[in-house]
Amino acid sequence: MLFSETEIALIASAKRKVQMAQKVRLAVIALVVLGTGLTISGLWVNEFAIYMAFGLVVFAVALPQFGQGPKYEELVSLLEKKSQG
Repeated sequence: MLFSETEIALIASAKRKVQMAQKVRLAVIALVVLGTGLTISGLWVNEFAIYMAFGLVVFAVALPQFGQGPKYEELVSLLEKKSQG
C-alpha cells in the first residue's frame, strides 16, 4: 500500500499517541499496584481508593481516544479506503 504525505502524518501522529498512552498506562499500573500494596498492608485505609482505582483503569483503557491526534475511527477509515483500492 502506498500512502500520501497526509496519511503518513496521520499514522505518525497515531504512533506518538499510542506511545504516550503506553507510558501513562504503565504509570497507572504502578499507582494501582502501589495503592493495593498500601491498602493490604494497612498503611492506607480509605474506602474511596476502590473507586479511584476503578477510575484509573477506565481512564487507562480510554486514553487513546482523549487528547490530540487521530481517533481510532479515522485510522480504520483510512485502512478501509486503502484496502478497497
